[in-house]
Amino acid sequence: MIERLHLLEADYFDLEFVNDDGMRCWLDHEKPIVRQLSPGKDLIFRFGVKFYTPHPNLLEEEFTRYLFALQIKRDLVSGTLLCSENTAALLASYIVQAEIGDFIEDEYRSIDYLRSLKLLHEPTEVRLRRIMEFHKAHM
Repeated sequence: MIERLHLLEADYFDLEFVNDDGMRCWLDHEKPIVRQLSPGKDLIFRFGVKFYTPHPNLLEEEFTRYLFALQIKRDLVSGTLLCSENTAALLASYIVQAEIGDFIEDEYRSIDYLRSLKLLHEPTEVRLRRIMEFHKAHM
């Protein structure tokens, strides 16, 4: 998969699957795939970020940064990204910035512009207001 996508910063990514115990596992490239799977069971692999860099500003490839953003959005929406409410709102605001651009006071008077964007697992009014505050601050 890494080769097919021509990823230069490949160490951050891998294939993930759910094992018999319902746990998410990363594919072990040292073992044959058949030894990692249950016979007769349909298996779905998911390509994703295996670990996040503590210094995303040092990522060299724009495509790598894009894949990180997609993973963060997926994890925020599914509720699997473990972070504070404030961090979740900040990350979601960066996604808003990337998807719709700068905050425009005349167009975004209320949080309604955020409702159509899938940003959080449970997008309460308080959370959406916080995202809007962060989005406004990115200008």
